[in-house]
Amino acid sequence: MNNQKGVVFPMVLIIASIFIMLLILMIDQFVIDKRFYKEVEESLVADHLVHLAVKEVTAGWGEETPEIFQGDISYPNGVVRYSLMKQDGRYAFIEFSSTTDNDRVGRVIIQYDKEAGMVVEWIEKQVG
Repeated sequence: MNNQKGVVFPMVLIIASIFIMLLILMIDQFVIDKRFYKEVEESLVADHLVHLAVKEVTAGWGEETPEIFQGDISYPNGVVRYSLMKQDGRYAFIEFSSTTDNDRVGRVIIQYDKEAGMVVEWIEKQVG
């Protein structure tokens, strides 16, 4: 028993330091994941606002679209601005830009077919 003196304390220190390093690593990973999921949530909210605005703006249209129009639509989670970019025969190109309450921006240009009365192309723009 006498030749085991001084071995227990260093072993406890080694095991405790390994445990503390793993704990710090797990906390760091949790913080990174939490930030990532918050960013994804904000991006999805911005996309959802654009989807709501597209449905609301194009709901009453048939073959006739206004020559010049633009406006803002306010939602509980943010604001969407839209404007007519150009009209080519049967197609109208409209830009939608959403801004969430946390300043996340989403931009989309849609190609609206006036004869079919539906969106035929959805072009997402990179913001930044």
